[in-house]
Amino acid sequence: MADSDNYEDGCVLWVTSQDVKSSYLDRTTTQITEKGAKKLTLYPAGSLVMVTRSGILRRTLPVAELQKPSTVNQDIRVILPQDTCCGGWLLQFFISRNKELLLEFGKTGTTVESVDFGKIKDMLLCMPSSVEQQQIGRYFAQLDSLITLHQ
Repeated sequence: MADSDNYEDGCVLWVTSQDVKSSYLDRTTTQITEKGAKKLTLYPAGSLVMVTRSGILRRTLPVAELQKPSTVNQDIRVILPQDTCCGGWLLQFFISRNKELLLEFGKTGTTVESVDFGKIKDMLLCMPSSVEQQQIGRYFAQLDSLITLHQ
């Protein structure tokens, strides 16, 4: 951020903890320039972002699916769903187990709340078949869209 050429008139999404407020992320508070993005990893749409260091972790573990290619800051970790795991299902898994995951993997005694992302990555999951995962993911995406429309 010290170099304004990295963010002034930027068009590349740069995800920070303050941006992860809904399940699907298609805009951010700050966008960076192509120059700034060259120094970072550009994650594809469909990736999941998780806040792993922030005061918000006192209450919730924010997770969202990227709707557009994005970069992230140091407080965000990214999960790239693989062939055997549907991103929509995994997103719903994290949302439904939010408090449990925070209790199990949250770190205490630090200056800023954080979660142990390494342990989250090492979790063993009991997953439904790929077809069921896709159906579950689509169902909740449609439900989220309906809720958004009626707000």
